[in-house]
Amino acid sequence: MTDTILPHELPHALERGPAPMRVLSLDCFDTLLWRDCYAPSDLFTGLVHVTTGQRAVAETNARKAALHLHRSNEVTIEAIYEHAMPNATDRVRAAAVAAELEAEARTCFAFAPTVELMRCAKAQGAKVIIVSDTYLSAAQLRDLIAAAAGDEVAGLIDRIFVSSEAGLSKSQGLLAKVIKKMKCKPGEILHIGDNKVADYDGARALGVPALHLLQFDEQLEQQFRFERNCQQIITNASPAQTRDGAGGSARGQMPQRAFLAQHAPQISDPANRLGFNVLGPVFHAYDAWLREEAAQIAARCKGQVHWLFMMRDGHLPHIVHQAAGAAPSTACVEISRFVAIGASLTSREAYEKQVALEADLNPPTLARQMLLNDKEVAAVVGKPLSEAQKIAASYRLHDELRLPKRRRTTRARAAQRAERLVAHVRAAVDPQPGDVLMLVDLGYNGSVQDRVDTILSEAFNVEVAGRYMLMRETTASGLDKKGLFDARHYDLELLEAICGNVAVIEQLATCAMGSVVDFTQDGSPIRKQSSIKGAQSTVRDRVQDGVRQFAQIATTPPIIRREGVNPHSWREAGIAALKRLLFLPHSQELDVLKRFEHDANMGSNRMVGLFDPQSAHEGMRRRGLFYMQGSSRMFLPAEIEAEDMNTRLSLMAQKRFALGFSFADSMAHDIAIPVIYLGARDSSRTLIEAKRTHDGYCVARLPITPETRGIALNFGLVFNWLELVGATLSPISALEGQYHNDTPPQSVPVTLDGITDHASGLLECTDPGATALVIPPELSEITEPHMVEVVMRPLRQCPQSDLSPYRFDAQVPASPARNFAISQPEAAKDAAA
Repeated sequence: MTDTILPHELPHALERGPAPMRVLSLDCFDTLLWRDCYAPSDLFTGLVHVTTGQRAVAETNARKAALHLHRSNEVTIEAIYEHAMPNATDRVRAAAVAAELEAEARTCFAFAPTVELMRCAKAQGAKVIIVSDTYLSAAQLRDLIAAAAGDEVAGLIDRIFVSSEAGLSKSQGLLAKVIKKMKCKPGEILHIGDNKVADYDGARALGVPALHLLQFDEQLEQQFRFERNCQQIITNASPAQTRDGAGGSARGQMPQRAFLAQHAPQISDPANRLGFNVLGPVFHAYDAWLREEAAQIAARCKGQVHWLFMMRDGHLPHIVHQAAGAAPSTACVEISRFVAIGASLTSREAYEKQVALEADLNPPTLARQMLLNDKEVAAVVGKPLSEAQKIAASYRLHDELRLPKRRRTTRARAAQRAERLVAHVRAAVDPQPGDVLMLVDLGYNGSVQDRVDTILSEAFNVEVAGRYMLMRETTASGLDKKGLFDARHYDLELLEAICGNVAVIEQLATCAMGSVVDFTQDGSPIRKQSSIKGAQSTVRDRVQDGVRQFAQIATTPPIIRREGVNPHSWREAGIAALKRLLFLPHSQELDVLKRFEHDANMGSNRMVGLFDPQSAHEGMRRRGLFYMQGSSRMFLPAEIEAEDMNTRLSLMAQKRFALGFSFADSMAHDIAIPVIYLGARDSSRTLIEAKRTHDGYCVARLPITPETRGIALNFGLVFNWLELVGATLSPISALEGQYHNDTPPQSVPVTLDGITDHASGLLECTDPGATALVIPPELSEITEPHMVEVVMRPLRQCPQSDLSPYRFDAQVPASPARNFAISQPEAAKDAAA
């Protein structure tokens, strides 16, 4: 059985060592020295003399040559660069070697628990040695340790042994040479390293007590691997890489790895773990960036910078900021989109623009947004339920909003709300002329800032600066807005992809309070009752506690380094963690979130479920990934977590790059099925193409009219065996997302003739004339074109049959084919506005 040791247990490792213990032997990389990047090869993007590929190929060739010439594949870094730069001078190659060592030093740091173990060993009188499989010499490795972690850490090391000088690795016998050099017995050494074969198995074979350092558990290993892959999808080249000799930064930046290695094994609660492992790095990166921005603002302005955390989404950023040490002037303010819009309707232009742009809103919602009180809402629009009632109510409301008296009333009420909003801010921070109000929010368009910027700047004679986690302005507002993740660093397609699913982050960042709908005269918030369930709030609080723990630990990280971390590292790590969670969530993370709902936050009580795997399972069979078209659920990638990686990556790629693939593009190899349409007086024949959807299933879409009495699908000419999932009725417009597809479709009965049902839906066609008769419901009161979708999975198809009699009969409704692409759900657009 392997003796493993977790990172946080390292300071106490001597208790598990031999007695007496004369030597503490440590592996170097990933035991003493860790890297900010995911893989050792990631730092090659920071090199200026060779490319990443050239450096990798050179090492492979150098080891091949060494094995052939010296019967050992151990090489030096100088030998590697002889292969990388065969025509360069010794001086140029030496400069390239020095540049790589400098890149290593910028990327590496000493893991604090390992250093504490070294100090304990020295205090007990033991020698501390480093035994490393590396192409560096002992002198180069010692210099690297000093350059990365400082002279004090390097001074704790008595001797260094490296495979490049010994000509063999740890698994080949390097440790045996070490025992002789140290003049001690195998049982007097304790060896620790992260490589099981080299550090544990190799040591134990020699009788050396050893511990295998287990940096991360399987879930964290997968998380880092997926985050690294997401970084590649975000951008496959390092924007910091240069060719001017100045040096670039490593790719695959993950400065949180040491934090998670040290503390994650001690967290058992899945919700707490989600907060610490995933959201902790994201919100820490945001807070660190906010502090930099506040410092830059303060440097150019004479007044004080007031941090205004915009509730409710600003709740978690505020928790993180407090945990890391709050700035002198911070406050939580409650300025929702709803109240901001109402306060901005003081001009004729603002009034008319709001009516025009929000004309499609639910009439009661729009009425309240235009500052009609409850009595007026009841009188003008009532409580419309059916679609016809909503249309009639919308006409009445728009007639009301065109009245001059209504315009004057709304503008007067807007001015009064603006005064109350100003009082709310004054009560929070009391800004003075020349100060700066820094609005802190998740984002994503800064629509609240658009509405209140002028109100606040004119009321207080101050500047207003919006600083958001995610920023993708849809208009060039000209206001002072920035984002940790914005168009300065990432393309619009990536920002839009993240915005489309960001509701899950909103729900994890918010707090248990209703959305503010107005203020009292002294600025106290008036809130609607929170619609969030108590169980959801409890889980969210546990997630937020994990984020807070990360923020606190980040103030004293388990890291010893000579230079600070690359300022871009946390941004890169943050967006990779965000992208991974939103598109490749882990099943244990979804268990935490499975009962979450989203508050649309527009003065209504509308709650939207985040995801529904069962609906996705059925929808994928009917329409493939295009089942998402028109869904109001907010975390759609979570619904396909159980699907194969090809499906999940397909969705990620389409969203990330805004690919214009249509439904027809994705449905190759159609299956022609003979169909007979039965009318009240006659019948007609045609061929319907069954489109491939997902996992071997396909769907035949049968357009119908009020005259359609039945549709007979001649399965016997096409299939010997098939699985019939069922038939459902849907509007053809559903294919383009023109209405919410969250309501289960209406089932349509199917009658079998000449077909044996061996199990639930497992059909054998016993005759070429075997048919499935679909009887659509009565459509006399429905004017919108509808279709019946028959979902099936071919199991064994018939030999080629003559289908020509069905090819030229046109007495059937037009096919509902659509060349639509997967687009962002309308509800997600609303949430991201």
